Amino acid sequence: MKISIDYIARVEGEGAIKFDIEDGVLKDLKLNIWEPPRFFEGFLCNRRYDEVPDIVARICGICPVSHMTTAIRALEKALGFTPAPDSITLRKVMALSQIVSSHLVHLYMLALPDYYRLYSIPDMFPRFEPEIRRLNRMKKVVNEVTALFGGRALHPVSMVVGGFTSLPPRDKIEKIKYELENIKDDAKETLRMVSDLLFPDLTHNTEYVAISSPPHYAINEGFIISQNGVKIGEDEYYSIFKEDEVSYSNAKRTVIKGKDSFMVGALARLNLKFDLLHEDAKEAAEEIGFKVPDYNPFHNNLAQAIEIVHGISECRELLDKVILRKPEIGIKVREGEGRVLQ
Repeated sequence: MKISIDYIARVEGEGAIKFDIEDGVLKDLKLNIWEPPRFFEGFLCNRRYDEVPDIVARICGICPVSHMTTAIRALEKALGFTPAPDSITLRKVMALSQIVSSHLVHLYMLALPDYYRLYSIPDMFPRFEPEIRRLNRMKKVVNEVTALFGGRALHPVSMVVGGFTSLPPRDKIEKIKYELENIKDDAKETLRMVSDLLFPDLTHNTEYVAISSPPHYAINEGFIISQNGVKIGEDEYYSIFKEDEVSYSNAKRTVIKGKDSFMVGALARLNLKFDLLHEDAKEAAEEIGFKVPDYNPFHNNLAQAIEIVHGISECRELLDKVILRKPEIGIKVREGEGRVLQ
């Protein structure tokens, strides 16, 4: 039996998928990302170094902070620049706010309608009006966190190579801390909502890969680790991972150790560093009975909901610790090379 889905809905990007099944056994699967390549690598050539983060942020309208932070860190490595500890902390706050925002969009707007056999999010009214109001409350606050330190919620402008061009006054930080505190219960209720969904019973013991930087729950930087013993630095990425071009897709396929598939994302992170989560997230996970290791890929939605609890509590805590100093960015341009992961 052959199954062909020419347009995959509810994903970021454009693609198709084809299955070939014989006697209940999957014989072939092809994921065709037919979205045209945009060749960012090409039009970054001959640009000033400080133009790069702003350009690569446009790779995605959902996760511009990730692309921007990765570019900034790579450039700082190449230039031999070490950012101030407070800049590193604020970048983590920015990253957490974006991860929470992305998880919220995925769970409420892309995943939830499918679980209730609804066409799209407008069809969730009025039955799911409390849930949508909860989404709006959380999304508003985490967007404000991004905008407070990045200058705006989408495609930030204040985060640059070397640090931040401007920082908010303390009273605005106190206000956002208060707002983060107020959505903690919304985050926990989101996890309860997701835990009530009916997930297919599936076990797929793939290799899980994430970045690690104990004692912190790594987000922006760290070693590359897997449950099968991989532990390498960012610069050693290509010693383990290989990117292949395939004839049926415009996207490259990445394999680990030359042959095997692997999984990244929220479930991989929880499987590899659950103990490093914020205590609020661990308690919330325990409440719904979530335990690691978890080999059901459909539980990535649960993992995202747990990371929402973690991200909000961690942002709130980090803002207690950060010391705001007048930005001083001094970059000496030189030739160099930098490899980083996000």
